[in-house]
Amino acid sequence: MLKTAEMRGADGQRIPFSITFVTCDLKKNEGGNKIHLSEAVLVGGSSSKSRSKNPNHYENYTRNIRALNGDRLIKIHPLLVTQFSGLKTCQ
Repeated sequence: MLKTAEMRGADGQRIPFSITFVTCDLKKNEGGNKIHLSEAVLVGGSSSKSRSKNPNHYENYTRNIRALNGDRLIKIHPLLVTQFSGLKTCQ
């Protein structure tokens, strides 16, 4: 799933995908909501050179996505993704 989300088109832009995931925030002791985005793109990734804040995505196993036409970043845990591009994920 992550390799597919990191793919880029011929124009160099990320290829949109649909995604359904479950929210979870252990610090706030809340979550369990199912969120579906019909068109989302991965933000950052292995080539991100951000120096202002290091979220340690690979250590924490999280990724940032955003809706294709939106500007709000959403942090997801790939293990909580239930559907990716119309396909159910294995849990």
